Amino acid sequence: MGMKTKRRNPSTTTAPPPVRFERQLVLNQWLLGLFGVSHFKQLVEHLRDEALEGLDEHHIHRFHHALCVHLPAERRPQLPDDILLAYDQEIVAITQRLNERRTLHGDPPLVWKYFQYLALLFTEIYLDRYFQNPQALLAALNTHIEAFNNGVPESDRLALLDPAGDARTQLNKIAFWMATGSGKTLLMHAHILQYRRYLEAHGRAGELNRIILLTPNEGLSAQHLKEFRKSGIEAELFSKDGRGLFAGQAVEILEITKLKEKTGEKTVDVEAFEANNLVLVDEGHRGASAGEQGAWMKHRNTLCEKGFSFEYSATFGQAVKQNQSLRNLYARSILF
Repeated sequence: MGMKTKRRNPSTTTAPPPVRFERQLVLNQWLLGLFGVSHFKQLVEHLRDEALEGLDEHHIHRFHHALCVHLPAERRPQLPDDILLAYDQEIVAITQRLNERRTLHGDPPLVWKYFQYLALLFTEIYLDRYFQNPQALLAALNTHIEAFNNGVPESDRLALLDPAGDARTQLNKIAFWMATGSGKTLLMHAHILQYRRYLEAHGRAGELNRIILLTPNEGLSAQHLKEFRKSGIEAELFSKDGRGLFAGQAVEILEITKLKEKTGEKTVDVEAFEANNLVLVDEGHRGASAGEQGAWMKHRNTLCEKGFSFEYSATFGQAVKQNQSLRNLYARSILF
C-alpha cells in the first residue's frame, strides 16, 4: 500500500505576505518619480562621494551639479535644471543664515551630507507645490496612491486623500524617517527657515501664530534649546504664565506629555494655542505610552490645523505596527 498524500484544502491557501511599510511610502515614491527614478539608491548612487560636499566657486552645491549630470533633464520634466538651481540657492541662503552664529562663536560651519541635502531639496519641492497649488498636489498624490493600490492585495491598500475636502489641511503634515545621529536637529532648524520663507513669499507671514516644538521629555527640551542658540534661532522653554520676549518669533519648546484637554499645575490646554502654528515634533512616539498615542496626535493636529507640521523620528516602523490608521497617515506623509 502506497503512502497517503496529504490533501490540500483549497479554502486554506496561504495569503500573500503583507507589504512592508517601507514599500508603502507613497509620498516619498511620488517625489522620487519627479526625478525619473523609482528607488532612492538610484538617486544617491552618484552623490555618495564626500568630495561632492560643500559649494563650488559660484556658491552652488556640488550635489546640484551631480544630480543634473547623472539624471538627464528629459527624465525629470517637472524638475528642469533651472528649477533645481533655484531650490539649491534657497538651501545655500538658509545654510549661510544658520552658519552666521556658528562661525561667530567658533563652531564649525554646516556642510550638508548627501542625504541631508536631499532631505532639504525634497522639502523645497514639496513646499513649493503645497503653497502654489495644494489641490494639484493632492491630485498628483492620489494618482500615485491609486497606482500603488493596483499592485498590492486589498489588505495593503492605502486610503485616498479626499479630493472634495480642503487640500491644505490634508497635506500640512510631513515626516522625516531618519536614524538617530543623522542630523535631524539641524534639518529641523533649516525647515523652520524654509517654511517661514515660503510664508513670506506668498504674503502669508502674518498668519503664523506660534512655532512650537514638541519633545518627549524635559532633557531633550533642554538639549534643543542649546542647539537652537548655536544656530542663532530664538527659542525658549514654554511657560504657560505668559509669552516671552520673542513671542511669535521664538520657538516655544514643550513636552508632549504636558499637552492636555485642560490646564493644570503642570499641563496646558491645547486649545490655548489656537490653530495656525508651525508644529515641530521630535520622536513623538517616544513620549507617549500606547494608550496616549491617539491623544498626542489629536493635540498635534489641533495645534497645526490651520498651520503646518514637521515630524522627525527614527522609529516610525515600530509605531505603525498593527495600526492601519497610522500606516495610512505616515505612508502618505513621510517625505524622506
